[in-house]
Amino acid sequence: MIPDLGPFLHLRRYVSIAHHVPGRIRLKLDFAALAHLPKADPKPFVELVGRIRGVTATRVNAAALSVVVEYDPHLIPAPLWPRLLVADAEEVAQVLATHVS
Repeated sequence: MIPDLGPFLHLRRYVSIAHHVPGRIRLKLDFAALAHLPKADPKPFVELVGRIRGVTATRVNAAALSVVVEYDPHLIPAPLWPRLLVADAEEVAQVLATHVS
């Protein structure tokens, strides 16, 4: 079951890709997002990312406001990650429905 995407979709305007090579991506949360975090628990998002077929590890660095996702680039195309940061809710849900186990 996919959790409510509302908090993720709301916060992703504060998320940027700090570093990305096929197989490893670091997502960085802008400091301005901290005002919104009491309303959004990042745990469901991190758990959801961990359930995507091909993700091998997730590491949260709360002090750096970042999460590193390691993945199999043969199962998850590298262009999918930046697309998830700009796609509308329907497209994000479709992508997750096909990739989440």
